[in-house]
Amino acid sequence: MGTIANLEERDRRLALVRQAMQQADLAALLVAGKGHWWTGRGYLRYLTDFHLWGHDGLLLLPLEDDAVLTLTSHAVAARIGARGWVTDTRGDVFLVPAMVDAITEKGLQEATIGIAGLRWILPAGAYMALQEALPQVTFVDADELLDHVRMIRSPLEIQQARELWNLSKAAMERFVEILEPGRSQRELAAEASRLVLENGARDILVFIGEEPGDTNPPRDIPVRCDGILRYHMEICGESGHWSEITVTCAFRPPTDLELKLMDSELQAYERIRNLARPGVRLSEMARTFEQTLLENGWDLGPPTDHFDFHGQGMDTIERPWFAATPGAGSAQDMALKAGMVFSYHPRRAVLPSVPWGTGINEDILITEDGVSRLSGDWDLRWRMMT
Repeated sequence: MGTIANLEERDRRLALVRQAMQQADLAALLVAGKGHWWTGRGYLRYLTDFHLWGHDGLLLLPLEDDAVLTLTSHAVAARIGARGWVTDTRGDVFLVPAMVDAITEKGLQEATIGIAGLRWILPAGAYMALQEALPQVTFVDADELLDHVRMIRSPLEIQQARELWNLSKAAMERFVEILEPGRSQRELAAEASRLVLENGARDILVFIGEEPGDTNPPRDIPVRCDGILRYHMEICGESGHWSEITVTCAFRPPTDLELKLMDSELQAYERIRNLARPGVRLSEMARTFEQTLLENGWDLGPPTDHFDFHGQGMDTIERPWFAATPGAGSAQDMALKAGMVFSYHPRRAVLPSVPWGTGINEDILITEDGVSRLSGDWDLRWRMMT
């Protein structure tokens, strides 16, 4: 079992959130949650330390009183209450009536209440019902409030992320160890996934392919192992944190262009690690990547909307995220802060074209002194299988 978040960690998080609420003149924060792993589960996991595998939820956090949670399941609400981070939990297939009761009980019928998850998570019908039932409440958007608090990881969270990366690397090494022609994609992925599930992982996203652009969930077909095979896993560990990791297995020598691109991207990554520290902006990191490729003789195509970097935490994608295309995905050109964790995977269309790109995926921690690789000594180059 890995490092477990305790009540001291809960109180640290609550204190930071309440400090931000006070600065924003909020009497309470209403946090929307959803059992969706892409984005929406992390808000509730952060404040309850419960892995929400389904259902919608609303968490009321008053500035100076105990929290109340409503969830679209009586049984799961009771489980969350038993975890102990939030003990007043109420289940109902419709979230709003029980939450209206809680807001009334706390004397907040005329207060200013921020909603975290207003734009991305809270159902429109639930928001309308809250407004109708509480006409004197002033609801304001508080997505950024909670996002800014949780994007700075605590020492405990960083330890949990490192533990997950050790598990992720072990799963990839297991995949490489058993990889041989004729075994099915599903059989290979199942063996690698078994290792992470045995060690407490909650969710796994897997892609595999043997052709450029062939990025699909594992199929019931045999692997050929006659060229390039790429295997990618995104893993939600027992702590709720996510990792992204890729291994590219080469059963033939890389071409000159493939080697050149790999060397260029690894050089760019080294430069970005030397550059990145608190105060540096995401756009500076992206520009360093592009400049390195240009200096290495590559022509760049139009910018893409692929995220070069995005926050990695209790949701697969968290703020801040950045893409080369201005405004893509409401990207934020934010200054780095110590404690941020990013999934690092910049991509550019290069000329001459290289069908098999490098496939580099890495998680990095921003420290006061620069960058720390959560992957440790993980080799980002292709694995030569012959």
